[in-house]
Amino acid sequence: MFTITFANPKGGSGKTTSAMLLAEQIHEAGGQVAILDCDPNQNIVQWARQRQDERRGVPFQVTPLPSEAAFLDTVESIQTKADYLIIDLEGTASTLVTFAISQSDLVLVPFEPTPMEARQAARAVQLVRSTSRAMNKTIGHALVLTRVNAAFQTSDEKDVRKDMEAGDVPVLETAIVRRAPYTRIVREGYLLRELYDQASNEVKDSSNSQQERALKPVASAIKNAKTFAQKVVNNLPGQEAAA
Repeated sequence: MFTITFANPKGGSGKTTSAMLLAEQIHEAGGQVAILDCDPNQNIVQWARQRQDERRGVPFQVTPLPSEAAFLDTVESIQTKADYLIIDLEGTASTLVTFAISQSDLVLVPFEPTPMEARQAARAVQLVRSTSRAMNKTIGHALVLTRVNAAFQTSDEKDVRKDMEAGDVPVLETAIVRRAPYTRIVREGYLLRELYDQASNEVKDSSNSQQERALKPVASAIKNAKTFAQKVVNNLPGQEAAA
């Protein structure tokens, strides 16, 4: 059983999207995965409810946090039922965030590669390290670059990677690329696989070149998400390629 937490004191950094991409890819690989939604906005809970309302089913367990006081009991309950627990935290620094970090095998800090967001991400890394020291426990952690340019590496991204390397801060090798399908899965209650099937059905009578052109955006998004998930799993203690 592994617990993976997405944390960043800044809201809108890509935590929820990253958590959902990871959950889908672990599920697609045959893993039993559950998400604990600790964000007051409850975006993942709303995603699951939308799927239930539309009778499309929820492929993995999604649990809203009842209260901060119930956090540890909720985590322990979920951990008995899943291979992977993914925790999506609120975008603030709080006692709850520290609790979640203390229960984690791996903490991922998503952020857009800008100087301002990099400073916020560094604060999250420092919190992980201080919690690890206080608990006398090794807590894996890595930064995750989100919404990066698909075509080329910007100067900001290059600078951020260079600064983090100089500061001995681990950065996940695979970044989350800015892609429209990632926005759609959250907004419309889909999985990436469903978007691909939907697009494939729409162009099934078209030429091969038209099909390839229509499917490329979703296919590229799936490839990026799968590689991201593989890198995450590889960073778990004692894990090798499994996703």
